[in-house]
Amino acid sequence: MAELLSRLTSCLAAYRPVAVQTHDYPDIDAVASAWGLASLLCRRGFSVACCYRGELRSRSLRILVDELGIPLDQAREDEPKRQLIVVDGSPGNGNVSLVAGELVAVLDHHCESGEAIAPFLDLRPDLAACSTMIYGYWKEAGMEPPSDIATALLAGIQSDTDFLSRSCSDEDFAAYASLYRAGDWQLASRVVRTVLDIGELGLIVAALGEARVQDGILFAFVRGPCGQEALAVLAEFALRAEELSAAAVAVEDEVGIHFSVRSKSPIVSAFCLVRSALEGIGSSGGHSHSAGGVVPKDMNPGEDALRDRFFKAAADAAGRR
Repeated sequence: MAELLSRLTSCLAAYRPVAVQTHDYPDIDAVASAWGLASLLCRRGFSVACCYRGELRSRSLRILVDELGIPLDQAREDEPKRQLIVVDGSPGNGNVSLVAGELVAVLDHHCESGEAIAPFLDLRPDLAACSTMIYGYWKEAGMEPPSDIATALLAGIQSDTDFLSRSCSDEDFAAYASLYRAGDWQLASRVVRTVLDIGELGLIVAALGEARVQDGILFAFVRGPCGQEALAVLAEFALRAEELSAAAVAVEDEVGIHFSVRSKSPIVSAFCLVRSALEGIGSSGGHSHSAGGVVPKDMNPGEDALRDRFFKAAADAAGRR
């Protein structure tokens, strides 16, 4: 994987602005990766900004952005001449709504379900975090990221691996060790550890009480506004039940229905489950152990239909084995 940075920069025109875009509704790993790559390209003489679509639904991410002063803007449509680099997502996977501009590169570590087309592609689903990829670019440049960027990249790996408790590659471990020394690991750990509003605790309990289970799959709907962390906590907590192999948790807001999906099954991956369940009505992305998705408000078929879609998707996946 040598000379990736050199290949990437050779695809960029020095006189045109660059936008590093995350996947829609970004998480910590996406924003850390975007900032890390943008900062590195700025040191190479490019004019670079970080942007995203959707909203920041993660309270932990908003805290990280504020504490580190990460320059992050919602996407604008008035710069059609800019060059686009997508990180931690892919238009081919349906989880990135591209802003105006020319797509030059895609850097992603998620499961692949669609073909990504761009002059430069760095697709590595064997890695646990996109932040690991970006740290590799800094190493290729012969530099260590400054403390604030190292802290963000460390937080990205911590977040996507649940503090190395999920499957990781040797490269993820090596990046984690280096960033642990270079950044503020205490700040990264404090921010990444789930931040809940006390009111969300009651919502989680109520959602568990109303949850439906079929063939080892739990489906729960949170009745009230909550952050993405509350969904993840509920889905991951549910999997502590020995009888459950996967959990899908949803909440509705003004945008639509947001999902957090977790799986501990070698048969039914979270990525395939949410993609199959939301096919034709929404977008999704993620990994075999964790994934997420969103159904726009005008495409919402109703709670019962959504639940049935997940149960059917799980049954279909099990039947194909």
